[in-house]
Amino acid sequence: MSKAYVNGNVYTVDDKRSTAEAFIVTEDGFFGDVGTTAEILALAKGLEVIDLKGRFVMPGIHDAHCHLLMASQEKLFEAKLGTTTGPEEIVEKLKEHRDGCKHLDAVSNWLVGNFYHYANFKDGKPDRQFLDEAFGDQPVVIREYTTHNIFVNTAALRAVGYEDDPEDPPGGYFVRREDGSITGELVEMAASKIFYSMPKYNLKYNTEALEYGVKMLNRFGVTSVQEASANTIYLDTARELEKTKGLSLHISAHVVWYGAGAFSAESIGNLHHTVYKPNVETYKTKHFDPLYTKCWLDGVPWVPHETHCAIKDDKIDFSKLLIPPETFRKGIEKFDSEGRTCKVHVCGQGSARFALDCFEEIRKKNPNGPRHELAHNMDVTVEDCKRYKELNITAEMSPAIWQDPEFQPEVNPKSVYPFNALKDHGALLTIGSDWVFSPDTPNIFPGLQAITENKHGWDLTRKEVVDMITINGAHAINKENIEGSIEKGKLANFIFLDRDLINAPNIADTIVHKTFFEGKEVYDYDTDELKYFQGTI
Repeated sequence: MSKAYVNGNVYTVDDKRSTAEAFIVTEDGFFGDVGTTAEILALAKGLEVIDLKGRFVMPGIHDAHCHLLMASQEKLFEAKLGTTTGPEEIVEKLKEHRDGCKHLDAVSNWLVGNFYHYANFKDGKPDRQFLDEAFGDQPVVIREYTTHNIFVNTAALRAVGYEDDPEDPPGGYFVRREDGSITGELVEMAASKIFYSMPKYNLKYNTEALEYGVKMLNRFGVTSVQEASANTIYLDTARELEKTKGLSLHISAHVVWYGAGAFSAESIGNLHHTVYKPNVETYKTKHFDPLYTKCWLDGVPWVPHETHCAIKDDKIDFSKLLIPPETFRKGIEKFDSEGRTCKVHVCGQGSARFALDCFEEIRKKNPNGPRHELAHNMDVTVEDCKRYKELNITAEMSPAIWQDPEFQPEVNPKSVYPFNALKDHGALLTIGSDWVFSPDTPNIFPGLQAITENKHGWDLTRKEVVDMITINGAHAINKENIEGSIEKGKLANFIFLDRDLINAPNIADTIVHKTFFEGKEVYDYDTDELKYFQGTI
């Protein structure tokens, strides 16, 4: 039956009425009237009345960038190595995982671990020799802390057909010893063959993992998410989970058509079939929309490899693009003509400028095409920040780790994140956890606190930040008419928090008490066995 929620501190994200005390949720999962407690009680005859007792209520969160299946597989099925482990501890943790893991048969005994960090190895170069000695013919794959690069042993190289002395592919390279032989560290596109050839989990395990990920997002108040690296396996899994158990959030899936092999985990040829509109449309369900697309223009600006595309002497360094320029132009032009939003990974000034240049040409041909978006935007020139609004490009800011000391601009001068310049020039800003790169959970609250502390040129207001994680996200996926705010006629996606996100002194350790999706409670802190994940920084 319909319910009336009263006596609350409700932040609606509706400019016509930003605060309220009460609202009605209809039995079919939409918001009814919104107003004062007296106004709603007058309309509540025959309804169940729920006393909020002053709780802070706001719309459900939109996570604009998440690798949901990949992150969940990592947490459930793969070895947890951390980022401070050297060779001996890596071997120890991999063996512990191997001895206690029930999933290895499903992936033909391949060991996968996360993560390694160059600083824990002699001369900053991991060498496969210690993995060969410890694991022999058992293939081992370890993701780097950036998740863009990998480190493997000889067994893994041989299993997928790498030669002893392979040539560097376009968009990537093999780290080499002094004698020219490869160390086992594969950078960007050099890792593609490993990822699309290695054994994959079956549908049962994938569905288990995706369900875990969905519940994890609900735990942190997320009711809408943009999947940033969907492939064929992902589409099959999401359809299966929706069919068997249902999805408790809305997934807008960006299907990969070109780019970093560590994320697509599928050959480019196969991806082109998957992303083909008549094919991908068959996967669409009530809560799963896979008609969005994704590609990677460059890598990341983090040491030791720094694979981002920079601007040098006011010219784009095209040698660092992961996609041939004409292939990128043709690809986004095709998706634009089909009315499909394209999310483009850009981390360097050069990749951002090239993407904007290409979208500018498209807008001349098709002025009323769909909104597209650039992901990450770690370093964008002020002049280019002025172009997002006129080109109808969303500036999606991720990963939300702006509180992390290692990723401050003074530590990494290429992690600028020009929030203020983009905001001042009218860009639509959204925020993504980038869960898989981020820590154990997709908790964005510490990052939100950091960008409201008036440092590094980040002086966003709480209202601006809440807009970015609610209504702006809805605009980015063209669903602003049905979600993103507490308004009559919109889907009843809302959350209870332990504090007022607009006025609390600090929001870094915010706790979500309840999450509702289409009017139904999908998360409750009091009964959550994993509640310890919340409130941590």
